[in-house]
Amino acid sequence: MISEYGRYRIIKELGKGTMGVVYQAHDPQIDRMVALKILRPDRVTSESFVARFLKEARAIGRLSHAHIVTIYDVGEDHGTVYIAMEFLKGEPFNEVVRSGRLTVPQCVEIARQVAETLDYAHRQGIVHRDIKPSNIILTEDHQVKLTDFGIARIEDMAAGQQTQAGEILGTPVYMSPEQVVGQQVDGRSDLFSVGVILYEMIVGRRPFGGNNIAAIFQAITHDTPEAPSAKDPFIPQRLSDLIMKSLAKDPAQRFQTGRQMAEALATVLPAGGQSAVAPPPAPQATRRSGIKPLILTVLLILVLAGGTGGYYLYGRKASSPDPATPGDPPVAQQVTPAPTQAPVQPQTAMLRISSEPIGATVFVDSGEKGPTPLDVPLPLGKHELRLSMPGFLEWEAQVDLDRETPLHITMRPVE
Repeated sequence: MISEYGRYRIIKELGKGTMGVVYQAHDPQIDRMVALKILRPDRVTSESFVARFLKEARAIGRLSHAHIVTIYDVGEDHGTVYIAMEFLKGEPFNEVVRSGRLTVPQCVEIARQVAETLDYAHRQGIVHRDIKPSNIILTEDHQVKLTDFGIARIEDMAAGQQTQAGEILGTPVYMSPEQVVGQQVDGRSDLFSVGVILYEMIVGRRPFGGNNIAAIFQAITHDTPEAPSAKDPFIPQRLSDLIMKSLAKDPAQRFQTGRQMAEALATVLPAGGQSAVAPPPAPQATRRSGIKPLILTVLLILVLAGGTGGYYLYGRKASSPDPATPGDPPVAQQVTPAPTQAPVQPQTAMLRISSEPIGATVFVDSGEKGPTPLDVPLPLGKHELRLSMPGFLEWEAQVDLDRETPLHITMRPVE
């Protein structure tokens, strides 16, 4: 392995892609670490390409935004070209998404930061073209940083010089329909990719899939994914609608700018970031299917037949006057009835649990209760509820039970 490119000394490999390799490197001139992207030598096809590459990289380097990884330097060495970029301490966002530990408000805030950042870049004339979780870093202070910003445009020049077929620019599952069919793209293509990421974060699976590239492209260009709120009733309707707008096939039906999308994301959840699925007060829930711990609300449905019922205990009878002392005149006794007692409240309620598919094992407060569908009588109050089924992600929630409550859970398969 080559130990240096330009003045940069290679420390270790960070990642590898179709266009090149990224290393952690040291810049001895100012004593700092950088991320050094090296283009594969076979991508360098001519001197004119190198000139265009350097020109594009310098243009991208002029971007200055808190959520864009800074480009420090570009150059040539060992028959190829390199880009020295800001080295970040953080976690690749694809690993964060895979862990499923984000709450709904966190997912929305991350998407808002990305959309706002894209708006800035698009106004500078730069389209990313390859927005995907692995090109996002979540820093230690939970801020978003977009990496490889605009590098896809540079790499597109290299890919266009190749004669071999079969290589596709961008990551297929996050590509927009116009990218798939080879049309000219603009900032709305990036916003489509943000919609795909947001769908994946909120729902727990990607909106488009297939067993091969052709099937994925068919889904992206022709299929409409199921709305998030239809897949999970706990997902706020406004958020579901925003995601579906982002995934419109026609760019004219999407958000037209990153600012529009960011502003919509800033107001999509009610004050305090709580779900708008059910009116307050609502129990909170956490679940593992795609987002963990995800703060949700459980809709309690009460069906009462024939008005208000209940039994009342009436005040005791008035006491008889004390026997009169012989020889004394009778004394009048005032009788004060006891106050009516409050209605007796039931101490238990029925939790009626069903699932799709049926047969999920139900655990309540760590105790196994049996497979769905299942009716479980429980004391009033908060209970930890978990559903488990082989081949499916576990579902977990905290339910605050105060009356008979039906609850239907859609189990999600492990991908």
